[in-house]
Amino acid sequence: MAERSPWSPLVLAEVGLVVGLGGLLAWLPERLAYALGEGAGRLACRLDRRHREIVRDNLRQAFPERTPDEIDRMTREVFLNLGRTAADVARSGRLLRPGGMDAVAVDGLEHLLAARSRGRGVLLLTAHFGPWEILPLVSASRYEPVHVVARPLDNPRLDRVITAFRERGGNRVIRKRDAVQAVLRALREGGTVGMLIDQHITEREGTVVPFFGRPASTVSAPALIALRSGAAALPILILREPARGRYRIRIGAEVSLARGGDLKTDMAVNTARFTSAIEQLIRERPEQWFWVHRRWKTRSPIDPRLAGNRDRGGARPRRGADEESRI
Repeated sequence: MAERSPWSPLVLAEVGLVVGLGGLLAWLPERLAYALGEGAGRLACRLDRRHREIVRDNLRQAFPERTPDEIDRMTREVFLNLGRTAADVARSGRLLRPGGMDAVAVDGLEHLLAARSRGRGVLLLTAHFGPWEILPLVSASRYEPVHVVARPLDNPRLDRVITAFRERGGNRVIRKRDAVQAVLRALREGGTVGMLIDQHITEREGTVVPFFGRPASTVSAPALIALRSGAAALPILILREPARGRYRIRIGAEVSLARGGDLKTDMAVNTARFTSAIEQLIRERPEQWFWVHRRWKTRSPIDPRLAGNRDRGGARPRRGADEESRI
């Protein structure tokens, strides 16, 4: 979709709504802010029939062993999660206060440190899970700034607001349309780059691999980038803990790259491996993933290059002898 005029009434209204609600959630006492977010989630679940049915259908297909009552409960939790995420993101500035980062625990930091020590850059594979927009801020505040790949929003004013939010702490946003070369450049300089890999993409731009047992057209650029750069590829998610305002980052073991000599086959296999690593994380707390997205829109079968390959059914991230990750 083309970028809209910055003076369009709808553009101005959208910016005003987002900034106004964000400011309100940040200003309110914590209990009231999360109550408002959860209330909005409940209301959306009741009124937004289209997305409610998308969530239900996705969950039924992903968890065929669950009962209808369990699927209904998970559906409600998905919408509550979205409301909580809005509050998390709006109130994320508090993490920059002295002691604010004490609210964030990290599992698997040794995987990131080991990857960084190789000096060839790190590719962080992530998803729309939990309060995902907080992840770059935590990295910049506790460790180092990162590059994040993002699609420009159609609303140019809102895009500037969101970009400024994402670049807090020295982070840098790489526009999706320029991503491959810009990401390769950042990795060659020893940087860390985060890429979301859990959304549907056209078959022309991606590869169809298994995701929760179903064919899913998935971005293959991260696999190409990893193969070209030699950077370590690690799955990472941030989840919300039961205690309000507390989070846990999960960094998985490095995903081993397939290098069989045929680039297209290697891209398909590694895309399947990356997707499997993310799926394993999502399965631990599925209600925190973005199930409102029509992830399985493709009508194409799983890439035939995966036929007879163990990655057709999902792969496992590489684990060291002392692996203690709870992924």
